Amino acid sequence: MSQTPFSLWIDYLDRDFIRDDLAKYLERGARGVTTNPAIFKQAIVGKASYKTQIEALKGAGVTGKRLYETLAIADAQNAADKLKPYFDNQDGFVSIEVDPAFSRDATSTIEEARRLFKAIGRENIMIKVPATNEGIIAIKELLKLGVPTNATLVFSPDQTRKILRAAKENETPLVISVFVSRFDRAIDERLPEELRVKTGVMNAANHYGIIAEAGRKNARVLFASTGVKGGELSADYYIRELLGENLVNTAPLAAIDAFLASSDRANRLPIAAENISAFFGELALNGIDFELLCDTLLSEGLAQFERAFLDILSALA
Repeated sequence: MSQTPFSLWIDYLDRDFIRDDLAKYLERGARGVTTNPAIFKQAIVGKASYKTQIEALKGAGVTGKRLYETLAIADAQNAADKLKPYFDNQDGFVSIEVDPAFSRDATSTIEEARRLFKAIGRENIMIKVPATNEGIIAIKELLKLGVPTNATLVFSPDQTRKILRAAKENETPLVISVFVSRFDRAIDERLPEELRVKTGVMNAANHYGIIAEAGRKNARVLFASTGVKGGELSADYYIRELLGENLVNTAPLAAIDAFLASSDRANRLPIAAENISAFFGELALNGIDFELLCDTLLSEGLAQFERAFLDILSALA
């Protein structure tokens, strides 16, 4: 795994995994962890290992968002400690997201991000901020403050360009999380066979080229939403199709396991700009309004994370 020309991060976290399995994946080459409200919902709501602490916190009068954060912060701290030997200002990070309810409020996002970063108290923490217009304002300020930042829910190339402008002349670590598979799940049934399961990869390749051209030393692309739904594709399809230099791929465990079992390490990126342009021309000819699609996926992603966050609080009530 040491010769793999990119960084592989784990898109999953719970305390059983931290205790039993995280070190094994780090030994095999994983170099970071990402979380989101949906992941914490799956962990906290469904795992018996949280039960005793939840009951003790409730008994002490800790409820609601404070209760959730106490659990999530402890997990982030423990994971960050396991990753510290791999920390080099590029890898070794644990990402944790701000309250998605603040995605349209720059001031509250900044305050929340600073508070979380301080409460966790580990230098290898990245704060995830949805890349809305208000979120990008917050990202600019957080980078100035020295808070490592993960700009998440990125779909449109315009989002990436705005983030890069916000990050200019800054050395604080930044990853730009471009979501991949959601494109294909959204439109493949409307496309001819030869164009299917390619939109996410081609869009990701476009973002990769934009970031490489910008030459920001602190910024890398992170390919997210790289899990495969259904059985037609190999579990590691979106990892292999996006191999390249100076990038991160964060993937669910099934995709990581499949990739680690494979010997395929050939770079697919970069893809020539004219080939990317030709592909999106074909999408337009097939009736796909790509800008509208990006806006829709961003709105759906925000709504999903907000629901997951509210579901956590409801389950903890």
